[in-house]
Amino acid sequence: MELAEKYLMQIQLKGHYRSKSLELIDFSNKHFYDGKLKLLPNRLDVNSNEPAINFIKVDGIWENNTNTVEAEKICDLIINYIKDFPDKSIGVVTFNALQQNLIADIFEARLIALKMALPDSLFIKNIENIQGDEKDVILFSTAYAPDANGRLMMQFGSLNMENGENRLNVAVTRAREKVVIVSSIFPQQLNVENAKNLGPKLLKEYLNYALEVSEGRYVPTQHLDDAHSPNWYLKTQIQNWSEWLEDI
Repeated sequence: MELAEKYLMQIQLKGHYRSKSLELIDFSNKHFYDGKLKLLPNRLDVNSNEPAINFIKVDGIWENNTNTVEAEKICDLIINYIKDFPDKSIGVVTFNALQQNLIADIFEARLIALKMALPDSLFIKNIENIQGDEKDVILFSTAYAPDANGRLMMQFGSLNMENGENRLNVAVTRAREKVVIVSSIFPQQLNVENAKNLGPKLLKEYLNYALEVSEGRYVPTQHLDDAHSPNWYLKTQIQNWSEWLEDI
């Protein structure tokens, strides 16, 4: 990517057509596209009271770069979605390969025990290899958690590398309808202020954003088209007419 930037013209993405809800793309629009991304949300999803992001807190433990509690919870969610919403495609995203493998192993054992077939549409991947994928529902396992002694290690793998924030952007924009985050920590527990690169800092901001959406505290960012003045929009004209009628 760095080599291409030296020789090829850069063109910024202007339209987003995957996500049906503003909640699923507004974070990336703000932090990666300078608020210039044109969104085409689904009318029914926009008017729904159901948040497009769910934040599920569990009491996991970080051990050998994995988190078994989160892996078990992710497998519970997959099984529930298969049973309750068989027409929905599901993707699982982890923040390291070891957690990805743990979830895959536990889920395989679950399928054998339940005598269920592996859904063709399911994938279980880590944050490094999901470019180009999209599913109706994306389940995240951050895996980050205190260890058995209560210590929380600030190890972010590829997110902590230069341009690691781009991997985060790709990961959080894979869902068409819903994101579910399973986390053993709350955002404020991440001490990333001294992180060398932007990835860990934006991860903390995204987890905080996801928690706000999940709790119903999200307020959409208003992105206006610079080509038109605010008075050009129909909603502004209607508001002006309403105010004029109230005054007469």
